Amino acid sequence: MNSISKIIGIFVLAIITFSCDSSQSLQQYYVNSKENTEFISVDLPSSILQLKDDQVSEDIKNTLNTIKKVNFLALQLTDTNKELYTSEKEKVKLILKNPKYKQLMRMNGSKGNVSINYLGEDDAIDEVVIFGSDNTKGFALVRVLGENMNPSDILKISQEIKLDGDSNQLHQLEGLMKSIN
Repeated sequence: MNSISKIIGIFVLAIITFSCDSSQSLQQYYVNSKENTEFISVDLPSSILQLKDDQVSEDIKNTLNTIKKVNFLALQLTDTNKELYTSEKEKVKLILKNPKYKQLMRMNGSKGNVSINYLGEDDAIDEVVIFGSDNTKGFALVRVLGENMNPSDILKISQEIKLDGDSNQLHQLEGLMKSIN
């Protein structure tokens, strides 16, 4: 009986050891950053995404229904938060280096970079992450959360979407964009 309890103990310890991932998830990063007043955070429900024209294909309508929420997080670079900007940008880069994030695209410029990553399978994406940084303005992190999103369909629908102009969240985002420029 004593050897069975030792085996069970070793098994439980192994499960705990292997299931604990010490790296921070993007979700944890968002939650922690929202608590910091240096960050600007806006959560946009999919209900503010509307089609410009009702005369679109069923595929486009179905694709829109795969998007559940859009999270926006930004850190505006100022003279007083340069160290915070640098350390937070490195945290995001480290999170996105996790092999579970697959890179769709990366653009490097003289002032900054943009990367687009995703979680899920090539034809059934659950999360798209857009990370852009500009060494003179700051960085922005956008998460498009959904269920079984198709990347080519998401690109097609981007031309067909308009935002609900009466949304409080949209007004917050507009104010944010004006303050950054």
